Amino acid sequence: MRSLLLFLLCCNFAQAQKLTKIELLGAISEDFCNQVSDLDVKITNEGMLGIYMLKSIGKYQDEVTYHFGEDFFSDQSGMQGIGEELGMHMALKCPHVFADIFENDTTEIETSYLSVSGKISKIQKGEFLTFTIKEPSGKSSEFILFNNFETAYLLTDGILKNNDQIEVSYYVSEIYNAKIGRYINYKIVSYIEKI
Repeated sequence: MRSLLLFLLCCNFAQAQKLTKIELLGAISEDFCNQVSDLDVKITNEGMLGIYMLKSIGKYQDEVTYHFGEDFFSDQSGMQGIGEELGMHMALKCPHVFADIFENDTTEIETSYLSVSGKISKIQKGEFLTFTIKEPSGKSSEFILFNNFETAYLLTDGILKNNDQIEVSYYVSEIYNAKIGRYINYKIVSYIEKI
């Protein structure tokens, strides 16, 4: 009886040593933040963030397994789940780490604007208004009126006609053409000037 009581007491003590899930996330977050601060590391992308997170998670492997399951390290959705939960905790403990990531986020797409001049050879009204100009070199280029801009009225109000001399500013955008089932480069007009 005494040994049974001692065994139950030890089991209960072992259970009490486990961190709660919140405490675990807090401990991993604190370890991560300390690690990054102590090493003076500037986390610049999600890959670096993941590596340092895994180092901190590894220090609490038994508790992570207890709260997130045995197959946690091989389960991508499990890793994503703890990553999101840790991210919220880390954002509160060391927000400067996330500031560095967002500072280096260069997802803006830079648009290159081009220009060409020539005579309008064809204007077509369909789902979109398109027109073709013939350059002095003899080359023909087709353009699409896709967005509203300052001088779009020249086309929409029918002011421009065939054989009018114009200069067109445009950018090229890859747009999916459902009829042929692939992406096509279209010349999207951004400005028109009658010469």
